[in-house]
This record gives sequence, C-alpha cells and structure tokens, in this order.
Amino acid sequence: MARIGMTLANPNYTGACKMARLYGQAFLAAGHDVVLLHGPEITSENHDQTFIDALREDGFETELIPEMNKLIGPAVIKNTVEQARKYTLDCLIGFQQRDIPVALKASKELNLPALTSFQNQHTFHGRWPLPKLKESIFARLVRKELTLGICTSPAVQEEVVQRFKVLRKKTCVVYNGVEVLNFPEVSPEACQLVRDEFGIASDELMLINVGRIDPQKGLETLAQAVVQFKKSHPDQKFKLIQVGDVIAGPNQQNILKYREKLVDYVKSHGLADCFIMAGWRNDCPTLLKAADIYVHSAIWEGWSLAVVEAMGARLPSIQTDCCGVPEHYEQGKHGFIVPKGDASALSNAMAQMIEFSAEKRSEIGEAGFQFAAEYFEIQKTSQRFVQLVEENLKTSPASKIS
Repeated sequence: MARIGMTLANPNYTGACKMARLYGQAFLAAGHDVVLLHGPEITSENHDQTFIDALREDGFETELIPEMNKLIGPAVIKNTVEQARKYTLDCLIGFQQRDIPVALKASKELNLPALTSFQNQHTFHGRWPLPKLKESIFARLVRKELTLGICTSPAVQEEVVQRFKVLRKKTCVVYNGVEVLNFPEVSPEACQLVRDEFGIASDELMLINVGRIDPQKGLETLAQAVVQFKKSHPDQKFKLIQVGDVIAGPNQQNILKYREKLVDYVKSHGLADCFIMAGWRNDCPTLLKAADIYVHSAIWEGWSLAVVEAMGARLPSIQTDCCGVPEHYEQGKHGFIVPKGDASALSNAMAQMIEFSAEKRSEIGEAGFQFAAEYFEIQKTSQRFVQLVEENLKTSPASKIS
C-alpha cells in the first residue's frame, strides 16, 4: 500500500477541502496511508472541531507548513519537500489553486508523479499586472510538470486544456460527489423549527442558496433575480435564505467590500424581508430538507457540491450553466439550468418552479435525487479517483503498489 500526500493551502470546511477529506477517507478505506501537508487554519465558530482535527479523527496524518498559504517561493518548496521525505510519500496531490504549484514543484524535485485535483475554474487576484503574471506562472508549471489532472467537470477540463494549454490526454473528469444515498434523515419537527426561526408562514415558500459570499457565487445576480420576481409576482409570499459568509483568504478584503455592496443592494431594493443573509450554519441538511426550492447562482465553479447536496435532499433545484450541463441531464425533469449571470433567466426559472404544484416540485426533486445518485454518489466518484491515482503510482519508478 502507498503513502498518499495531499496539500491544502487554506484548510476549511468549504468545497475543495471537503473533497480532499472525502477522497482521503476513500484512500484510507482502500488500505493506504494519507498525509495532509497544509497551511495555517482559520478556525470557525460554526463547527465543533477544526477541520484539521476532523481529519486527524478520520485517520489522516497532518503537518503544518506555515508558508503554504503565501505566494509560492523557495521556502515553501523546501519545507514541502522536507516533509514529503519525512513521511516517505509516494505522491503529492494538490487541491487548491494556491497549493497546486507547490505540490507540482515538490513532486518534480522528489521524482514523484505530479497529480492534481482541479477543483475549480481559476481566477488570479491582485493589481495589474500581477494577475497576468500569476496566471502565466501557474499555467507554465501545470503545462510542464503535470502527470495527471483530475478535473471536477468538463468545464474545468476545457479550461485546463484551452487556457493552460495542457495536453488533453493528461486530464480526465471525475465529478465531485456527496453521500446522496445516505443523506441525513431530518424529522418534520426539525424542519418546522427552522421555518419558524426564519418566520416562514404556512402559506410562504422557502427558497435557499448555500455557499460562501464571493463574486464567484453570483449573489448579486440572485438578488437582482429576486427583485425582478417580486415585480412580476407581487402577491407571491416567499423568503430566500442565503447561507454562507466571507472566508479568510488572500482576497478577503475585496470580498468584504463585495459583501457590503450586496447588503446595501438588498436593503435599498426592499428585499430585507425576503432575502435573508443567514451567515454560516452547521445545520445545512435540516435547512435543505425544510426548504421548497434550491437556487444556485454561481458565475463559475468546478462542480457544485451545494447543488448535489440539494439534490440529495430531494429538493427541486435551479442552477446556472457555469459548470456546463451534465450528460443525460433533462431540463425540466431533473431541475432547471439557466445561463450564468442572467438575472432574468434566473427569475423566470424561479417563477416557473414556484408556479408548479407542490406535487410537481416533489416529482422534480425525486428525479434530481435519482440523477445525483446515479452520477454523483461519493462511493462511485471516490472509487474512480482512488483508481486513477493507484494506476499512476503503479507506473512510478518508486512504486509500492503491485
């Protein structure tokens, strides 16, 4: 069995880190050891334990590399190489945009297969010309060093191939997944308590959006869609609960300004009573089960775990096409997919879903659940991820897998 190394520059409870944890659990279940090399963790008041403590409880070994959340440089490469040697790692898999170059450079120095999980489409921050410089360095490293890039969706794969000029044969797609079939059971009483908490009357619909506050998530488009919907349906009673907040990171100050503008927009357009920014919560399964409709407004994503979790909750879902349209997805049967950044299209989809009977929405929710169970069940996706890594380790000169 092998010793699998992973890197996370900014460990937290959001998407890429969730997937690193789920894939790590799959490696452990397959008999491998898993070591996480990570940057400093920002603790959250919304979880009973830190993300790193949760990984240790799962069986991960962990090692802090303080420089990993900073721009790539000699110190972080040196430290990462030293720790990889200390733990006798057989590979290093990068999961976040900031740590992927570190994992690639360290893998080259150690003569390990250079494996990457591309969890998102990429954006590079800073004042001009810094974003262009960052992108150039990132693209050159990926293009030159990558052995295999496992992409979360065809949209991410196309970005890696077209934007970073990576050979297509060095990429593949494994969709992000969740425990669809084992989605937590939630009692009707717990659902009612949540609806009561937000003041949702028996004749009101509860819409929900889950995700961090970030321009990537298109929340200004969502707010604009709600404004348009209210104008066209003035008598419809509803509340949209937005779950999430700003997370710590290199672009935090800009995102805090974005949040401030979003709050101002909500207030100035009379949405304070129906567009509720709930912050981070640790009861998302209950919120999803309590809601009537899920609305996802992202401008770019890798593959949205939030949408898949909503499908797992049998919640009829509206999402944008920022990740593309999955093969075999049927518009109107499994939910609705609308153009990203298009408030009118999002508003129209909301109107159509709201105008459906409760029975019709339940039918769509059930079809979405079956679709997610077929294509995004974590047991299937993680098994494929582990298989791909094992295949690459077998061809490595220092392979410990026979």
